[in-house]
Amino acid sequence: MLRTRDDVYQPGLPAKAGEHYRAFVRFAAKHAGQKVLDLGCGYGAYSLALVNEGRSCVGCDINFQYLKTAVKSGLPAVAAEAPLPFPDKSFDTVLLFEVIEHVPPIETILREAFRVARKNVLVTVPNAEDLELLKGNDVTYAHMLSSDHVHFFDPGSFSRILRSFAGDVQIERGDPIYPYWFLSRSIGYYALRVLYRFRLVKPRFFSRLYAVASVR
Repeated sequence: MLRTRDDVYQPGLPAKAGEHYRAFVRFAAKHAGQKVLDLGCGYGAYSLALVNEGRSCVGCDINFQYLKTAVKSGLPAVAAEAPLPFPDKSFDTVLLFEVIEHVPPIETILREAFRVARKNVLVTVPNAEDLELLKGNDVTYAHMLSSDHVHFFDPGSFSRILRSFAGDVQIERGDPIYPYWFLSRSIGYYALRVLYRFRLVKPRFFSRLYAVASVR
């Protein structure tokens, strides 16, 4: 039985190597250049997966405990806050995966990300665009329960903040929520799954936003 606020609202923890969200790796593999800075790398799970695919990656985070794990796993990584210890345009691509919703001085980290990138900055955040509708139906996304989120983005606000620093910005909704997840293994469950699989019905809600922001 849940007894305290801390049983529900907990800080978001970095993904561990081998337990990472593979959609992020596919997203990076599609859009990133050869030399990558993983800004807010945590345990380095996404960089390590990209290294295995042939990318050259460096991690950066302010949390020393996270970095110790990343370095032990074989990722070159540094501890740093702004300004970053890299010259302008040092990397083809900078990753900010599930980072900026946690950072109060959001403009500072974005300014530094675009400064050290040559090609683009890839950013993911939780999608907050349908929160009022979901709340009205007693539903919310699990990652909205992270106690250390300080910014909440819909596609419009996400685009505006990135366009302050980027050239072109392309944003996609990702990680759809399928209604059949909430059904028992029944005829209805399998029928809905077939409809969505063959795109006869399209998802209405998406839990994450993905952005490809090019450098000016």
